[in-house]
Amino acid sequence: MNLKNLRMQNNLSQQQLAKTLGIKQNTLSNYENGITQPDLNLIIKISDFFGCSIDYLLGHQTKNTVYLDSLTENQKEAISLIKTLSDRETAKVIGYIERIKETPLEDIILKHLESEE
Repeated sequence: MNLKNLRMQNNLSQQQLAKTLGIKQNTLSNYENGITQPDLNLIIKISDFFGCSIDYLLGHQTKNTVYLDSLTENQKEAISLIKTLSDRETAKVIGYIERIKETPLEDIILKHLESEE
């Protein structure tokens, strides 16, 4: 099951995800460690929450398929714009996004304000 990977990719603690799903943290831990398995209704809820297929969640598919209806309008617009870029331009965008994720928001705002002066 890819539950732990999905949780970590989304920067969620077990406590946060358990609360969102309406289950106890130790129950989530048991799911992540393969001790027990969630019921079908919870599998669907988890799949919907992460916007992934049930096959990916259960580890039957190695590639995570992202469904457009699970994306925000901004995410859909970003994908539309990225589709128009060359591979080289797309790589630059990915690098830029990675830098944004690694840089505290305060630093980004400060740098932007300094560049406007």
